[in-house]
This record gives sequence, structure tokens and C-alpha cells, in this order.
Amino acid sequence: MNAFLLEDGRLRVGWRFACSIFVVVVADFVAGTMAATLAGNRSHVEELVFRSLLLMLLLGGFIGMARIFDQPRGSVAAYLGLPRIGWFRQTLTGALLGFVLVFLAVVFIAIFFNYHIIRIVLTPRTADGTVVVACAILAGAMAEELSFRGYPFQRLVEGLGKAGAIVVLSALFGLVHMMNPHVSDNRAVEAFAFVNTLLIGIVLAMAYLRTQALWFPWGLHFAWNMTLGMVFGLPVSGLNDFTVLVRARVTGPEWLLGGGYGLEGGFLGTALILLGLGYVLAFVRPVGGNRIPGIDEVAAAGIQPAGMV
Repeated sequence: MNAFLLEDGRLRVGWRFACSIFVVVVADFVAGTMAATLAGNRSHVEELVFRSLLLMLLLGGFIGMARIFDQPRGSVAAYLGLPRIGWFRQTLTGALLGFVLVFLAVVFIAIFFNYHIIRIVLTPRTADGTVVVACAILAGAMAEELSFRGYPFQRLVEGLGKAGAIVVLSALFGLVHMMNPHVSDNRAVEAFAFVNTLLIGIVLAMAYLRTQALWFPWGLHFAWNMTLGMVFGLPVSGLNDFTVLVRARVTGPEWLLGGGYGLEGGFLGTALILLGLGYVLAFVRPVGGNRIPGIDEVAAAGIQPAGMV
């Protein structure tokens, strides 16, 4: 048995997955270095440049990998989870779900605890900052979806199956967020931050598997961050970079509301994420026979996937 190639001559899925992780790491380093150099001390501009560059580098890297290693029969964009058909409806549906979940959380906090708006600033400068931050959130959400539900996830599904891929990439998604500010404020917040990020990773992965596209997860991811940070002025996974127009504060038990880390660091976040998972499982119908990019090409050649290596 060839340790590198499948019987059809393609690189084994384990090596393709390893190469995709290398692409993510290199893209993150290059985008971060260039953003710091180009933006100077303008933090919002740096975020926009970083996230936009990261998105472009990931797209270029994964398109190149797909064409060289996978050689899909149809559209490379669709193979990567970016088909043109249904993109607006799926993105809008995901965005509405993200908005509703955060809205319900803030209403709950306002009724039973305290949601206090510290400031609202409406000036030409904040208007410009709003556009910059909104674009950064859009690009950042897609970059994360490409990294965690895109080509690397799709190759893990091909090698480990759906359950294995969801567990591995969602756990990695949670671990990456353990480096965010305020995550170690106390043990309860730290535990909930990891569990909730893992759970939202599962929700986003299930949305991808159901729709065979990244549009729904992208819409949900974007709207969650946008609504929480820009609309209600609250931390997003410990980050306050998105509170351009509105800055607010909540008071209540940290184990429930997440303290300085925000909604994702408390049990309320857990409940809302599970509600989102229930919606995806109940109302998002599988499309295309629920096939995974790569699996159908292998099956068409009469060859069974040979695991990760």
C-alpha cells in the first residue's frame, strides 16, 4: 500500500488535511505580519486588513489544493462549500438565526438581571469605524468558516467520518479561542468558554453538513458576532473590538452570563447554542443526498476511502 497516494493517484486524505492545516498556519502568520505593518496603530484598520488578507490567502490556498490534489469534476467553489445556488437565502437564514439567539439572550438579561448601556456615540468617525468593523466581521467569519468547516473539515469527513471530523475540528475551534482575553477570569468562565465554543462549532458543522455549503454557517457566525458586539455593545468571546457605536455592560452571575468574556463564557450561552443546534437539526433539511465533497468523486471511481493515511 502506498503511504502517500490512493489507488486513483490522488494524495491520501491525511496528507491533504495536513497540508491544509499548514496553509491555515502560514496564511494566519502572513496576514498578521502584513496587517501590523500596513495599519500602524489603527487597530480597526489592522483587524480589517488582517481578516481580509487571511480570507484571500485561505481561498487561494484551498483553491490551489483542490485543483492539484482533489481535481473535482465540477466547480471548485462548490467543492469548497461555496456554491452559487441558494447562497443568499442560506446566508440570510443563518444570519436571522444568529440575530434571534443573541436578541433572546439580551432580553433575558435585561428582564432578570441588568443590561446597562454605557455610551452610544454617533459621529462621522464612528460611522466610518462601523463600516470598517462590519467588513472585518464579515471577512473574519468567512475566514474562520473556511478554516474550521471548509477544506480541512471536509477532508477529515472523508477520512474519519462525520462524527470524528465534527469532534476534532470543533475541539480545535474551542482550543483556539482559549487564547482570547478574559477567558481565564475564573474557572467557570474558562470551562464554559471552551464548551460553548466547541458546541457552536458543532452547530456550524451540522449546518454545513445539512446544506453542503458554508453560507448558512457564515451567516450565523457573522450575525452572532455583529449583533452581540456592534448592536448590543457586548464582548464577543472576550473581545471588545466590535463595540464601536454602542458600549454596554451586564451584571449578574459570571457562571451564567460569562463576565468579561461575554455570552460565550456562561451557561446562558450554552442554552442559546443548544437552541440553535435544535433549530438546525429540526428545520435545516439535508440537500444533495448529504454527500460530502470528495466522497462522491472517490465513489464514482469505484474506490473506497482508505482512512486518514
